[in-house]
Parts: sequence; structure tokens; C-alpha cells
Amino acid sequence: MSCRVALSLLLLSFLFAPGGQAAQRVAIVDRFFPALSASAQEQDLQRWMYGMLDLDGDQIKEPYYHGDLVRLIAAHPDLSFFLYPIASDRPPLESIVLNLREIRARLERQPVDAVLLSWESSTLISAFEVPLYRSRAAHYLTQLEEWNESGGNWASTVAIIRELEALADAGVTVVTIAGNGGRGMVNTFSFARGVITVGAIEPELANFVSDNALVDRREPAAYFARLLSTPDGVPLGYDLDGDLCPDIQLHTLSSYASARDGFPVNPWPPLKGSSFAAPAALKKILLAEHAGPVCEPGARD
Repeated sequence: MSCRVALSLLLLSFLFAPGGQAAQRVAIVDRFFPALSASAQEQDLQRWMYGMLDLDGDQIKEPYYHGDLVRLIAAHPDLSFFLYPIASDRPPLESIVLNLREIRARLERQPVDAVLLSWESSTLISAFEVPLYRSRAAHYLTQLEEWNESGGNWASTVAIIRELEALADAGVTVVTIAGNGGRGMVNTFSFARGVITVGAIEPELANFVSDNALVDRREPAAYFARLLSTPDGVPLGYDLDGDLCPDIQLHTLSSYASARDGFPVNPWPPLKGSSFAAPAALKKILLAEHAGPVCEPGARD
């Protein structure tokens, strides 16, 4: 088989779901674990800075950054993902702007059904008005633009909002988050016309996850990892979202080589935030609210 044919078959397997139907394509703009080309020293440094989970309790964070976990929660055999990494050599919001522009520029040759931005640029609700009103979102955006013109540091935020609107106008489903600043904060990305903003369904997170009139829907925002094992006790991996699928494979854990039989059953603390409610919402939106548990080899990790 020629390299060109093999590449074509690989692309087709990526874009089509197991049943042969076209998989829905999702672009995720986020921070992902470094590529294998990164040096071991670079990986150690960035893992310390950006890692979010220590499942095996060895005080070394696992190689899963914010975007990797967002993708795991969104994962389903009927969805395929294009990953747009937030660069570590520039301010995150500037990198997000560049990624969104690239997604939009590629729409004709690399169309996507959805864009997921589990990121925030939040500020006080009281800077606008209390309470907020959905009907006045365009007015709030105008205020942001005025602040930027008068010397405020809002250029990247306004540019992101305009890119999200352009993608929504192009027919792309765009999902962002309520933010994690609590009751008094608003993620200004939710001012974008046509964007779906997702908050937390758990009432106990009300003082952590923002909630206001611009939140469109709420989904689970707290995730408790659980070790899955075979009936005879052989560990399989960690289920992150409660669907009994091994989302995180044991061989990826930092202590795998030395502690294969000593993995915690219920690691602590849990993963929480509207960043993780958003991928759960997106999966339901794209799969018509019927994203039941489906475990496919290689679909999660």
C-alpha cells in the first residue's frame, strides 16, 4: 500500500464514526500536554505548571492538561477532534485569537461542526449592571470596546468575542463557559452573539462557578475519578466522567513503572469547574441529547 493511500485511509477513519456515518467535527482551543518533541526537562516543568490531576498520589501530576481533560469528557465515537493548542510562548488570550482565526480561515477546506472554548476572560458583573440581562449583551460588548479604546487591556478579549460571533454566523456551534469566579463575575465571552454558555448543575458549586442571565444551560461540573478493575481485580484505568469507560489509561500515570498494583480507587481532590461542564454540554448538543456511554478502544486516550 502506498503512503498516500494509507494516509487517506487514516483520514477517513478519523472523520467517520464506527458505523460509517460522518463523525461530527469539533475544534478545541485549549492547553494540551506537550508533544513528544518537547524535552524531558520541558515536560517536567510544564507538567508542574499546568498539570491538573495526581491520580496515583505520588506528588507528580499526570500528563493531562486542561485541554486533554476537556477532550476526554467530550469524547465519543461519533465525534472527532481538531486540537488547537494555546501556546506557552505568548499570553493565552493572544494565542486563542490566533487559533480562532485559523479555524475560521480553514472552514472551507477543513469544516468543523463545533468549536469548544473552555476558557474565560472574566470581570465583575457590577462593572456593567446588576443583574445582567441577556437582551443587553451587545451593550455590554460595546462597553468592553470603549474600555479598550480608553486604554484598558481588552483588545484580545474583544477580538475573541468577534471571532466567536463570526464562527457562529458561519453555522458553527460555539460553546464556552460561565467561568469560575463565583456569583459576582461574568465571563465576557458569553457576550458573543450566538454562543452557548455553560455553567454548573451542582448547587454546591454556586460560590465557585459563575451563574447569571447569560448562562444558557448547566451540566455536571465536578468529576470524581474512579479506578475501574476487572471482576478478578486487575486494574483497567480511571473513569473520569462516571460512564464506566476507562478514560485515563494506567500506563500514562507517572508511577506506572513502580506501582502497578497500588493505584488509589477514589483519588482526591475531584476535578471541578465550568470548563468541564462545557464539553459535557457540547456532547449532548451534537448528539441530540443521547450521548449514552460508549466505550471504544482508543476512543478516550
